[in-house]
Amino acid sequence: MLWFTTRATGVVALVLLTVTVVLGVLTSVRFGTTRWPRFTLQDLHRRISLLAVVFVALHVVTTVSDSFAPIGWVSVFVPFTSPYRRLWLGLGTVAVDLLLAVTVSSILRQRINPRTWRGLHWLAYASWPLALVHGLGTGTDPHLGWMIVLVIACVTAVLVAVTWRLVEGWPRLAGARIAVGVASVVAVLGLAVWTGSGPLRPGWALRAGTPPSLLSRSKAPVTSSSPPRTAQPVTLPPPPYRATLAGTMTQQNQSSGMVQINLRTETSGTVVAVLDVIITGAPDGSGGVVMQQSQVSFGPPAAPAEFRGEISGLDGSQMELAVADTGGRHVDLHVDVSISGNQVTGLLSSKAAPENAGRVGVNH
Repeated sequence: MLWFTTRATGVVALVLLTVTVVLGVLTSVRFGTTRWPRFTLQDLHRRISLLAVVFVALHVVTTVSDSFAPIGWVSVFVPFTSPYRRLWLGLGTVAVDLLLAVTVSSILRQRINPRTWRGLHWLAYASWPLALVHGLGTGTDPHLGWMIVLVIACVTAVLVAVTWRLVEGWPRLAGARIAVGVASVVAVLGLAVWTGSGPLRPGWALRAGTPPSLLSRSKAPVTSSSPPRTAQPVTLPPPPYRATLAGTMTQQNQSSGMVQINLRTETSGTVVAVLDVIITGAPDGSGGVVMQQSQVSFGPPAAPAEFRGEISGLDGSQMELAVADTGGRHVDLHVDVSISGNQVTGLLSSKAAPENAGRVGVNH
């Protein structure tokens, strides 16, 4: 639900920002008719701008609330600090910061110098191309036909509005108008080339900066009519069971000051499975991490993300993991690990969770 809501609010926010830009241009050229007087367009411009801010806020809240991708509140306001598609998500953060500056200045308009307010208000126009590139770079829908048509419609609407603004009042400041017109055309052509060679090409998710651990978890098992090359199990046996585990640990220091630890292990013994644990938190000064977010995937080698969940308890080297599959089966895992350098060894045991077990959220 969070994923669908994030996508929907992002698309609606882009459309509303496009309408805001177009109405802003119409207002700047003092457009008005008997049926649509100027004050009507100005009022509509303000109301749609406010609605766009509301949908941007919903988009941000649902994005951060969805724990699948490691996007925290710091990355909402500080650009280029997220480990998830850092550049393209950072552009969206800049757009949010610009909209926030416009919103605050509009609330305090009576206390701000009119020239200063007007300069801040123009930032809203800069947020539109940033939001557009952000959506293409981080979204999961750019390759869909309806999304391509929507993006083309938004770009065309803004380009027509900009052309109208440049033609209105010609030839005053002709040199500047020509420069802006040429830059606009070059920007649109560059956007088309980049979109075709980037977001619309296979493999964009990895090139865009999606952590490989998330890509491996999001891939569904591929069925084939040919027999499997190995006799790997395609599902896990029912608990309880015990097994030894071994693997590696990687640690990434994020620019926001947070630390992300990734444990990738495989079990052997009574059950053969892949266990992937991601812990994100602040360093505690003694080499450990105060956990703020966690992600767990567990399953056989043929379906390593059959079960997904999070850490429900963390005490030193011992972890309690609560995971469930898409069919509603819940399993509680107990893991005791020993870390030497980047090598991880340990023991895993499991038991079936109660039928009515739910997901447990842990902040630290």
